[in-house]
Amino acid sequence: MSERRPPGRLSETLIGWLVGHWRRLPESFRWNIEDSFQPEDIVERLLPGEEPQLEIHLAWYRDLIGGLVFGYFGWLLVLTLLATAAVLIFSIARGFTLILAALPAVLLVVIMIAAVRARIEYRQWRLLKTNARLILSIPQPGSLFLVDNIELKALPNVIDTNWSRNPLWRLFQLVTGARDLYLSLVPYRFVENTARVGDALIFPDVMPEQVFELKRLVFTTPRPQRVVFPTPQEVVLKEPPSE
Repeated sequence: MSERRPPGRLSETLIGWLVGHWRRLPESFRWNIEDSFQPEDIVERLLPGEEPQLEIHLAWYRDLIGGLVFGYFGWLLVLTLLATAAVLIFSIARGFTLILAALPAVLLVVIMIAAVRARIEYRQWRLLKTNARLILSIPQPGSLFLVDNIELKALPNVIDTNWSRNPLWRLFQLVTGARDLYLSLVPYRFVENTARVGDALIFPDVMPEQVFELKRLVFTTPRPQRVVFPTPQEVVLKEPPSE
């Protein structure tokens, strides 16, 4: 599932060129750097015989600014040049300082910084379910470019969904149906007077269809058992009691 807008031709070509040259670097060096931004292709890091079953990222709106900037960078650049020319002509006509013509470029730089920050945070959050383990990657608190990876062999006993504590993300959750995902290895450990699970790992803003897929992999439903008799059986009917 991908609800983000498709990238534009300029950004797609540039990113493809960078990725192609990046993969030519030594694997050990790449892995040390990619541990901060999270590698796009996780297959090369899996164990022998390990296969991915489900990969979960933050909801698409958490990368809304990054998707717009990186997807339509060519259009933003053209708009910035047009706005710069318009402000420059206006400043000359009104006798204002020409420094005002730099405002569109400064605004573009600010938007790009916000987009890069949002994209890095979006990439750092990832939940990967394989046939061998559950890998939860989250940003390290207080550090912008560092990631903590938690690998669980056992499956969670409790999967809970709750509203975000951030009012802005809660508004998006109301529209999209996304929720914060709580994973707990300890069954029946709840916070008093709330519906939240205690001692839980929290993965924010997960779309409902991804929550359903995770539940389908974790909670297996029992199948009806078919009884097969190895030899013919004798059926004995009980006679009704005599009056």
